[in-house]
Formats: sequence, structure tokens, C-alpha cells
Amino acid sequence: MGILHAIRMQKLVADARHAHAQGDNTFKASIDIDPRGMARVRNPMKKIRKEIDLVVRSVEAVGWECVGIDQFMYSINMAFVRAS
Repeated sequence: MGILHAIRMQKLVADARHAHAQGDNTFKASIDIDPRGMARVRNPMKKIRKEIDLVVRSVEAVGWECVGIDQFMYSINMAFVRAS
């Protein structure tokens, strides 16, 4: 995990925490996939699934529940609702 990845994850979790504290009922997160970077990885889908799991676990720890994961081109969009 590089420093840029850590900073992006930290910002994502901070945004989720802020939205939860603000009283929002939904939160959306998106990660972009670099197709050139994936060409160098031996099993790209395994790495992508691992990254999605990391984001979902991190955001759910703040108080959200994942309700949907969609792919659009080279982006993964995740939808969360406030956990009850």
C-alpha cells in the first residue's frame, strides 16, 4: 500500500465519518481502477475485490451498511445507508 493509497483511504473514511455525524441517511463512495496498473498485476480481479472489501470494511466501521456495489467503466461505485 503506497502513501497515496493511504491518504485516499483516510479521506474516504473521514468523509464517511463526517456524513454520519452530519446525520445523512446515505453515503456513496467510488474508487477508480487504473487499467494500465492492472495489466501488471497477475490476478487483477482478486486485487480489485480485495480493494472493495477494504473500502466496505472501513466505511462500515464508521456506522454505515453497504447496500450496493456497481461497476461503470473503470470505476466501482458503492452505496451505503446508515446502519441501524
